[in-house]
Amino acid sequence: MDIEKTKEYYKNYPRDDTCQCEYCQNLIDEIRVAYPGLAVFMDSIGVDIERPFEVSLPYEYKKGIWSFPFVQYLVVGNTDGFQETIVNDITVGICTSHPKVKYKGEHFIVEFGPVFINILKDKYKFEGEQWLE
Repeated sequence: MDIEKTKEYYKNYPRDDTCQCEYCQNLIDEIRVAYPGLAVFMDSIGVDIERPFEVSLPYEYKKGIWSFPFVQYLVVGNTDGFQETIVNDITVGICTSHPKVKYKGEHFIVEFGPVFINILKDKYKFEGEQWLE
């Protein structure tokens, strides 16, 4: 694992390059606030928690809260030095099932979940969604 190269990767990964669907944008807006300890851990390995590589579709867990079963991130380098870690009952581990990666250098994908995120209904309208009452 190369933390400095991972930081550089995320420094050059603008928000506009992430999925622009409202589900992903809602997750990006809320994940650091919802999981500050997890954000600190991801920062420690060079990963920007607000720039996911891949995100599962959410489902409404309860009124106003979505559950995302998994969120994935790219880490530059090989897996040497990475250890599966539990942060606030969420396991961050190496993922072997993910979409094709455009990054050409050596890398691996980490994944965690589920995460529970507030639905920002005032910011995103989510046309056609039925909200739990």
